[in-house]
Amino acid sequence: MNVRNRIINLIKEKKNIRLDEFINHCLHKQDSYYVENNPIGENNDFVTAPEISQMFGEIIGSYILNYWLTNINSDFKLIELGPGKGTLLKDILRVAETNKKFLRHAHIDLIEQNNKLIKFQKATIDRSMLNIKWKNDFNFNSTLPYIFYSNEFFDCLAIRQFFKKDNWLEKYVSYDENSDYFYFKNKKTTDQKIIKRLENYYKNGIAEISTLREIIFDKICREVNKNKGVIITIDYGYENVLNNFSLQSVFKHKKTHIFENIGKQDISSLVNFKELIDIAKKNELKVDIFYNQKKFLLTHGLKERKNILKKNKSKKERDNLEKEYDRLINDDKMGKDFKILIVSHK
Repeated sequence: MNVRNRIINLIKEKKNIRLDEFINHCLHKQDSYYVENNPIGENNDFVTAPEISQMFGEIIGSYILNYWLTNINSDFKLIELGPGKGTLLKDILRVAETNKKFLRHAHIDLIEQNNKLIKFQKATIDRSMLNIKWKNDFNFNSTLPYIFYSNEFFDCLAIRQFFKKDNWLEKYVSYDENSDYFYFKNKKTTDQKIIKRLENYYKNGIAEISTLREIIFDKICREVNKNKGVIITIDYGYENVLNNFSLQSVFKHKKTHIFENIGKQDISSLVNFKELIDIAKKNELKVDIFYNQKKFLLTHGLKERKNILKKNKSKKERDNLEKEYDRLINDDKMGKDFKILIVSHK
């Protein structure tokens, strides 16, 4: 049964379903977008920073290597959440090759549910000298220090949407069988725990809450609290309350409606970094860095790396490097909206 029909049957059974349940069926359940599709690339639905330029992964790799040398310098777990085509890890390992000891001590886990992307990852990454495994769950049983990292992972986890009128209302998804179309239905929020939490959003009158996002981030924070280490999270998001709902869908690089191309298009939302920071602090982790992508990359040597790469290159290659550099840091492209949060053991 395809995703659309499965959701229709679910709605017929329940009359309507919560928005996060709809998104989960579109993205993460059997035959869904992230399980079956290859979403990354110029010819697919979106392009991530590692696909834009090797410089991005090299800056992240340099940070990881320096953190390991300063704080661990022994066996450790290197874990990527949602590794895409494996490009980011490939670039990180290129930097790490300057220190063979790092590679010998790294126990690498890639958390991935998409078999097509796993094939890309295995083709991209030279595994001959690596201790590397693939997993499709978030169960960690290690006693080693951790280095967790992710790029555009948390934005694709499902959200619930609430807005305030006389009462707090939540968006549900329903279906009209006669006209064969999906539509939103607003239901009064009665859960007192949720209502109390929504008091934090009273001023703006709208809220997006991702339970799954919080569960996963809390889980990796607890691992770092227990075994030491660091978490590096890169995503597009915000720190203060939303002024507008941020849910969006994309198909072939074009914005669409979430009720189009069901199970075949990307659905994402802005990450609430304040929630992640609060979770980290609850787990007694310290915030090392919270910058936008532009500040992080420039602070950690992006311009200098670009100038090194430009040496002895043709004009076309130099121009391409400048275009890549601009896409990564321009405020109107990825520089401002993308944030990097780094939290670590105290």
